[in-house]
Amino acid sequence: MRIVLTGGPSAGKTTIAETLVRAFYDKIVLVPEAASMLYRGGFPREDATPAVICQQRAIYHVQRELEEIKALDPEGRAQICDRGTLDGLAYWPVSEEEFFQNVCSSMESELARYDWVIHLETAGEHSYQPSSIRRESFAAAQQLNQRTKQAWSKHPRRLIIVNNRNFSKKINLALAVVSMILDGATEESVRTVLFSD
Repeated sequence: MRIVLTGGPSAGKTTIAETLVRAFYDKIVLVPEAASMLYRGGFPREDATPAVICQQRAIYHVQRELEEIKALDPEGRAQICDRGTLDGLAYWPVSEEEFFQNVCSSMESELARYDWVIHLETAGEHSYQPSSIRRESFAAAQQLNQRTKQAWSKHPRRLIIVNNRNFSKKINLALAVVSMILDGATEESVRTVLFSD
């Protein structure tokens, strides 16, 4: 099973992914975020369209290979992915068609890679902070959140966890949802957790 945590910048994806792995260490393995690995390792990050295309192609291929490596887990645990291959669409500077041409794939193929998609919405302006990796302004982060949501909109098992001023509540909701998924709960019952408040 492969579960992707997606969403805009500063949504808490990495923190929640690491929390999930600690909570369910015997059931899941972490697929780390490819973009952070590349940029922290010195991969060039420029804003010109040709450079962004190169960056997103690299991120896409590293993401796929990370998922393949984690699929070799001898215990056969499920994967929690800190972003997925379709996240690149949110950052892609030209057409969707050109994205799939560049990565030699299709929307259908990429959606089929993941059993569940959990979209974590970007933090509110009161708690949003850029960093060396997260350079976007709050307004840009909000746009990327919407673009990411659109990129995954056709997935049949996409869940959205909205932003909440109480981040611990967001973490607990993600823990409850993933626990149900790992226990084989139906999509309908998992969705009820999101609206139980």
